[in-house]
Amino acid sequence: MRAVIPALLICRVLCYAAGTPLAVQQTRYEVRVGESVRIAATPETLDFLLNAANLRVDLPTAGSSLVAGPNRAHDQVLLAAPLRTGPGEYTATLSATSPAGEKRATPLTIVVKPRQTVPSGSTRPPVVLLNGWETGFTGTCTVSSSSADTFGNLAEYLVSDGVPVVYFFDNCAIDPNQTIEGLGNDLATYLNTIKYDNGDQVPQIDLVAFSMGGLIARAYLAGLQPSEIATPPATTLVRDLILIATPNFGSFVAGNYLAYLGTGTQSAELVPGSSFLWNLATWNQRGDDLRGVNALAIIGNAGQYLASLESTTLQNNASDGLVSETSAALGFALLSSTPTQIVPYCHVDPSAFTNTTMGTFYCDAAGIANVTSDTQETGEIVRSFLAGTTDWQSIGGTPANDPWLSVDGGLFFGMENQTGSYVTDLTSVTWGSVALTAGGDTDIIFDTDFVSGTGDFVVASTSLGTIDCGGPLTAPVGYFTAARCKLDTAIYDVTPHSAPGWTVSSGGIITLTGNDFGDQCTSCQVVAIPVNSTTQTALQVSSWTNTAISAVLPASLTGLLTIQVTATPGIDAITIMAAPPSAALAAAPSSLTFAYTAGGTVPAGQTVSVTNGGSGTLTWTATSSQSWLTVSPASGTAPSSLTVSVSPAALAAGSYTGTVTITASGASNSPLSVAVTLTVTAAAASLTASPKSLAFNYAVDGSAPAAQIVSLAIGGSGTLAWTALSNAFWARVSPASGSAPATLSVSVNPANLAAGSYTGAVQIVTTGSPVSVSMTLVVQGTQPAGTITGVANGASFDPAFASATWVSIFGANLSATSAGWGASDFTSGKLPASLDGVSVTINGIPAYAEYISGTQINVLAPDDPTTGAVQVQVTTAGQTSNSFTAQKQQFAPAFFTFDNGKYVAAQHANYSLLGAPSVIAGATPAQPGETILMYGTGFGPATPAVPTASLVTTPEPLANTVTIAIGGVQAVVEFAGLVESGLYQLNVTVPSSLSSGDATVLATIGGVSTQSGVSITVQ
Repeated sequence: MRAVIPALLICRVLCYAAGTPLAVQQTRYEVRVGESVRIAATPETLDFLLNAANLRVDLPTAGSSLVAGPNRAHDQVLLAAPLRTGPGEYTATLSATSPAGEKRATPLTIVVKPRQTVPSGSTRPPVVLLNGWETGFTGTCTVSSSSADTFGNLAEYLVSDGVPVVYFFDNCAIDPNQTIEGLGNDLATYLNTIKYDNGDQVPQIDLVAFSMGGLIARAYLAGLQPSEIATPPATTLVRDLILIATPNFGSFVAGNYLAYLGTGTQSAELVPGSSFLWNLATWNQRGDDLRGVNALAIIGNAGQYLASLESTTLQNNASDGLVSETSAALGFALLSSTPTQIVPYCHVDPSAFTNTTMGTFYCDAAGIANVTSDTQETGEIVRSFLAGTTDWQSIGGTPANDPWLSVDGGLFFGMENQTGSYVTDLTSVTWGSVALTAGGDTDIIFDTDFVSGTGDFVVASTSLGTIDCGGPLTAPVGYFTAARCKLDTAIYDVTPHSAPGWTVSSGGIITLTGNDFGDQCTSCQVVAIPVNSTTQTALQVSSWTNTAISAVLPASLTGLLTIQVTATPGIDAITIMAAPPSAALAAAPSSLTFAYTAGGTVPAGQTVSVTNGGSGTLTWTATSSQSWLTVSPASGTAPSSLTVSVSPAALAAGSYTGTVTITASGASNSPLSVAVTLTVTAAAASLTASPKSLAFNYAVDGSAPAAQIVSLAIGGSGTLAWTALSNAFWARVSPASGSAPATLSVSVNPANLAAGSYTGAVQIVTTGSPVSVSMTLVVQGTQPAGTITGVANGASFDPAFASATWVSIFGANLSATSAGWGASDFTSGKLPASLDGVSVTINGIPAYAEYISGTQINVLAPDDPTTGAVQVQVTTAGQTSNSFTAQKQQFAPAFFTFDNGKYVAAQHANYSLLGAPSVIAGATPAQPGETILMYGTGFGPATPAVPTASLVTTPEPLANTVTIAIGGVQAVVEFAGLVESGLYQLNVTVPSSLSSGDATVLATIGGVSTQSGVSITVQ
């Protein structure tokens, strides 16, 4: 029998299991990072979302989501994009689960837009408004629809005052239910992503923070982490800081309801005496200097103060209903420069506490941050302070004329043992006759509010018993202070201080003031430990007394440091902010020059090196003064470099000047300027040639082709100097240089060319790009082959020669032209194996042609060990001559001569000509005993060996010994070697016994002597 199930029950089972779709009226939303937008839904769906036990907007990426939740009025559901959500379009899933377990979901398209940028020409910094504790009493972080939920019309008033952009840091939208330290890190990220519209970081930002938002701002300045370690940013981005009703030392209401607050929540951190508040109040020199930021506190006094739930005494006008005046006052930081203004407002509008479980809200005035009109006092103070006027000083009251702040203050108290560890088992603390209350950090931190006078701290500890901390201590008037009882060795502060705040400069002597340091001992020391590090640096101590120690803090130690003293009585430590010594900005070069020709290549960027002429860390930014001038990168840390570039394309001809300004915070000479000069010239004249190609034709035995004309013209104005050169030996250009406009003549000499087609080019070089004219020469027909009739040593004209010897070849039709080699014939230091179409082989090996003509060719014999009969052939225009048999031997020494072979070619040691003046004009005879230079060929190899194919660049001595007789007398050979290709130099001392007249010269090497009958003239 089947059971009958009611239809309603079926619907509940199936719908709850499968999920009913959410009926939203809009499925596509746009929202900026860090902001929110209202979800449009039907009344039934809106009611479901508002009362959902769980509400989520999940993105496709695992673990990522947007934030969704009811607003403070609980009549809207808002969707917000946290900082971790990057700009882009997302397909998200909105899901909600009712208290009964029903789950509904719907897909949404979310377009996350980047945060609004700041106009780069703004004269005032942007403002960030930070809201306060939005968790409420239900445990749900309430997303704000806009800053108006907390600040009323303040944002629009600030914009009307000239603030370029007002941002809203909604902690529920940025990072819901996060600890205050975590939200401080979020604020760091938030500020670092506020950019100008050109992409640059905005360097100064004003913060206006309400309630817990002020603690978020302080946590950012201190860099306080959830691990309780402070890692303050090296440079803050805050110019002005306004704290409105900030519970700097906690909310007495949170303290009264401590038993109802969850551990580790924002609410627990707001309990007076919590570890968070103690750490924030003592992170720097046992205090908080707000990093020297220009700060102001605005506090309310329209409410009453209830010390505990058991108390029956209400102190009128001592609070804003949630935060006491003493806790909100700013005197604890930078006492001489942090003002507090008091206005008659409550922490929030009393209606905000309707239907809560937190008891009575003892305040019935308007909320202090809700600026509903331009005469609301909080708004007037904020607007005046941020605008830099003094009007705010006459609005509201000051601590000096307040009935409570003029006489009372507040105390936090903690105790450390001899080794600097907190005593964690305190059972009671009294200050004079006042008993302190155990704070949020149970049994460790105690507190009391609205006290005055002087007294000793007496502490009861389970482990240590009763201890009188000595004193007396006078409670400060008008604000809270954090007092510490330290057993034995204690450090009070480290000096000297310098701006900003309580910053200590490294690189010099610091003084630790304290008590019970004792006498300096062998194991006594002062060490510095950087934050998040275990590395200890022992400081050099220059002075040690019981109450003061002086030591040198190295320049390399900067940032947050722990300074620890180990003394005979005990150990103590204090944290300080250390800044590098004064830096000195330097840039090289100090000026740049660029030149640009219209239509040409834009000049390459030039590098400027940025260095620190002092010490410490120097961070710089760079800007340019002209639109045609750019700098990249725009910031850096010295030592580094930047590139300066110009964009001259749109500029008319002329000279332009600009400046690159380099700024470095903390540098003694900042800003620094680099002058830039740009010279723009009109387009340079360009050369053109016409025609672009030439063609020549030649038939053997015919006339040489007529020369052809190339016209050179100028594109642009002015004149251009040019030079012209043919890359083919068979073509000549005339003239070889000149100024355009001009014409040049190109002629060809096809002699010595075999039938065929030849190509080349005339290169015309000018100040601009070279111009090339191509050439083609077609040769038809065959020239007759040459005839060799004789081969001889080129110096003696004897039949025999050797390798590396100048050889003369005689005959007919050996070449159709006459030519000698020139510099252009040498390639990579090698001698030419052919010259204008003529080549020679000796024993089948190419020789090196130096001179050609129809009847004589001079060549350098190639390296070849063959001796005896060898064949010599000449190839001209592709036609090879007869094979002539010549004699080759290992040595074929011969002197070069003049006067028909009678006198040796010789010089004096000073390279002047040697000979009879009657024979050679200007020559002088040799003197007996002087050293003379004689020249020849065929003397064999040098050592080291020099290939004959290569140009000789350095003199090399002969590998074999040579003897020389002058006038029949053996002469001293001081040097004999190869000095040029095929040319040998012999430095010889003329025998002193010789008489005047012609003296025969004979050289012998390898058993072979030079030609006979040659002489030098001696006198």
